[in-house]
Amino acid sequence: MTPAGARSLHRLTSEPERTVAIYLHGGSPDEPVAAARVLSRASGFAGALAGEGRPRPAAVAAICLYPGLNLHAAWLGALWAGYVPTMIAPPSPRMEPAKYAAGFRAMAGHLGADAWVLDDAAAGLLGAAAGDLGRRVLVAEAVDDAAWAGRTFSDTGDLDAIAVLQHSSGTTGLQKAIGLTSRQILAHEDAYARALDMSARDTVVSWLPLYHDMGFVACFLMPLLRGMRLVEMSPFDWVRQPLRLLDAIQQYSGTLCWLPNFAFAFLAGARERAGDRGPWDLSPIRAWTNSSAPVMASSVARFLEAYADSGVTRNQLTASYAMAENVYAVTQSQPGAFREARVDREAFSRHVLQPDPGEAGLALVSNGPALETTEVRIVTPEGADLPEGRGGEILLRGACRFVGYVGRPDLTAAAIDGGWYHTGDLGALLDGELFVTGRAKDLVIVQGRNFYPGDLEAAAAEIPGVAPGRVAAFGVSDEATGTEKLVILFERDSGSDDPESAIALRLRAHIAQTFNCAAGEVRAVPPRWLVKSTSGKVARADNRAKYLAHVH
Repeated sequence: MTPAGARSLHRLTSEPERTVAIYLHGGSPDEPVAAARVLSRASGFAGALAGEGRPRPAAVAAICLYPGLNLHAAWLGALWAGYVPTMIAPPSPRMEPAKYAAGFRAMAGHLGADAWVLDDAAAGLLGAAAGDLGRRVLVAEAVDDAAWAGRTFSDTGDLDAIAVLQHSSGTTGLQKAIGLTSRQILAHEDAYARALDMSARDTVVSWLPLYHDMGFVACFLMPLLRGMRLVEMSPFDWVRQPLRLLDAIQQYSGTLCWLPNFAFAFLAGARERAGDRGPWDLSPIRAWTNSSAPVMASSVARFLEAYADSGVTRNQLTASYAMAENVYAVTQSQPGAFREARVDREAFSRHVLQPDPGEAGLALVSNGPALETTEVRIVTPEGADLPEGRGGEILLRGACRFVGYVGRPDLTAAAIDGGWYHTGDLGALLDGELFVTGRAKDLVIVQGRNFYPGDLEAAAAEIPGVAPGRVAAFGVSDEATGTEKLVILFERDSGSDDPESAIALRLRAHIAQTFNCAAGEVRAVPPRWLVKSTSGKVARADNRAKYLAHVH
């Protein structure tokens, strides 16, 4: 067994009565689960997975389950049985079954897993595709608890062997599998726990999916390794009842909560629509961590205003820059050190962070300093180092940097150069802190001026009637002008009665006023039209392709 897995299981056996997790189920009572119960269920999965003999070295077990005890136990059971576990996104209730099955087949072929764990619903939805996965397919509901002693919890295994797989978010392309070793995981755990002063006294409250790095590492691995209690709800339940997250924080005295940027705006909007609902007692929270690239000042401001009466303060806010290729966190600010900087908009379009403290300045949010395990550089397209205050591509290296993409040496060679990982993200350093400004490949260039889609999307989300997190901005070639045309697509907020044309007109005027840029097209699209990655990020390349194929 890998050392990281052994440490997780040791902690469970040493504290059998400790409440490891509380699962929140929509319409059903909350389900607190003790360590002994998790261990018993994990033992059943381990025995079932080992039933056909010892797996080959680095054999992968892919786990496709909804949040809950089975997901946690199957992952631990796979480790226990000697597999390298990885989590796969289960079917979304809103996704067409045929589309999910097609994507699942592609992922299965790409991953080449040796064993699969599905639930009845996924197995039934996949139909014949499940039969193509091979003979070692377990249906979670058919796995019984069992005492299985086929493998000990010895932590003397190879620190540099692949322990787990996680996946890049797939925002701009096919998901890529990333192998992480125990050495990388444990180094990250130690450094990240110090950055946020995490301990077994903390309670993590989360709706994040566990098949991406933010949920998997911050809200699954860290609680397992540090002994923190986890209060978990399904992302599907959260979308339907976002304020349930706040109920849970109040009920269980949550102290840590990680959220992507759009969730802060979404929660603010939910409070506005809820009228008299609340206030809550959210004062126990030590850190609301906005883990986005970039973090949007407007979303944070809306959240602070909406929940000021519930005890949310600026001192609770933190920010992180994170990615699966570095286990999770690259940077992290501490509670009480949340920092914004206002910069000149025109200089910013030329990749220069020039201070402009006035109201006309563009508000940027720091993602914090690098973890002690990680070094960060900012470079030009040619690879030359840039000084503080100058924007360029973010490169990183350190103890937590991944070795490479599994089965994709071509992608690995393109991403890692001289020990430095080329993130493809843009940012700048100021006073030792990283300000992430966007992705290089997502830049919109209009008449020689650079615009970051994230900034445009954040501005669009400020317009009443625009659904939070449901905006996509991108550029398309305009042969008539010899430059790119800015296209902004948005979905209307379900609570708005305004005509789409009126919302679009307000949005267009706001973009022109804020960025001194005329949008070539601002268009409303039907609900759920916009494509997002499985981690909930706007898939700009996919939306651009969809626009060109079906709208343009």
